[in-house]
Amino acid sequence: MYFSCKINNIEKKFFIYLSIMKRRDTLKVLGSIPFLAFGGASFIGCNQETTKDKSFKAIPKNIVLVVADGMGVAQWQAGAIANGGKLNVGRMTHGGLMTTNPCDTFCGDAPSHCTALACGVNSHKGAVGVDKDDKPVKNIIELAKEAGVATGIVSSNTLVEGSNVPFVGHAKNRMMTDAITAQYVDTEIDVFIGAGEDFFTNSVKYSGLPTGGGVPQMSFERREDNRDLLGELRNKGYQVLSTWDDIKQVKSGKLAGFTDKVQLPNLQNGRDVNMFPDEVSLALSLLSQNDKGFFLMMSSMFPDRASHNGKIDLLCQEVINLDMAIGRVMDYADEHSDTLVLVVGSPEASGMTLTDGDIANGKVEAKWTMPGMIHTGVMVPYFAYGAGADQFGGTILNTVLFEKMKNIMLP
Repeated sequence: MYFSCKINNIEKKFFIYLSIMKRRDTLKVLGSIPFLAFGGASFIGCNQETTKDKSFKAIPKNIVLVVADGMGVAQWQAGAIANGGKLNVGRMTHGGLMTTNPCDTFCGDAPSHCTALACGVNSHKGAVGVDKDDKPVKNIIELAKEAGVATGIVSSNTLVEGSNVPFVGHAKNRMMTDAITAQYVDTEIDVFIGAGEDFFTNSVKYSGLPTGGGVPQMSFERREDNRDLLGELRNKGYQVLSTWDDIKQVKSGKLAGFTDKVQLPNLQNGRDVNMFPDEVSLALSLLSQNDKGFFLMMSSMFPDRASHNGKIDLLCQEVINLDMAIGRVMDYADEHSDTLVLVVGSPEASGMTLTDGDIANGKVEAKWTMPGMIHTGVMVPYFAYGAGADQFGGTILNTVLFEKMKNIMLP
């Protein structure tokens, strides 16, 4: 049906397809809900681009999985409002809601949720690529490597973020960084780009709880296993580079690209707004040189941290920046009809609620029911676009995403 209203005395029409549908099909329209803003009795359209009819392959050769850390409906909607009501994910054609709950408690975290996404098992809080009994479970990147598919990870911050590591290795918890960084070498992921070179060259000693910025207090010492991981990478044919200026010059081959020794700042503290989108574009260029296709996992933890710290303006900036990177991937899919793009939230950060705002002027106010480094147990949105996107939609368990990715890419 059409919904008609007046905005600034101009009549607008919005098409809402909510006729007689199965529950599953109805939930597919949830992909657009975060970008529909309601204020009082008035409805403000978000001026999303209309997705043109495109001809995608039925089965993808390439999959790009985007993990949006801490992103529930409120975080997405805040970013959309701040960006004039328009985000690239608004062009996605399918979507729904996904669970994030681990097996041992109600509210999970990025490692346990992404273990479900990467390995297809519902494990305990803090788990990295292991089941509830801490037994290793093969992840989607390991399966892709066995099939000859190129693999990559791009992180907006460190390569040891909780969202990334379940796609790399297996550990009882994410703080076991010696084991996790070694598994980057052992798994031989073709391209990985992110901060945290010191995690590869040293052992970490955690000396305190996270500071106000959400950063654990830590120091570095000589690796306890005495492995020279960077030397091992070079011996395996990797280009091991330590500055973005050098990394972005790479045209082919395997790449271990470190964008900082430890970690990058948020946008308000000086991170280049183009770095993460450009990193994603580089990874796509390198991985696409494999004739058998590729699997790329990319993540941004900066919206999560901003939400944990109750900084609404920073959150909106970081959501928009993540969406810029998503736009690069969607544009790639438009040009390569055998590519599937999936965008998935991880456990929602701190119970964010939108309490007021000025939609017309891109302003929003928020409160958090659980301030600090805490996640809630609510379902989070996910979106699909491109080849095979019609196989996604509705309300699903997070473990189902792994099964779907495996079945359509690695039958």
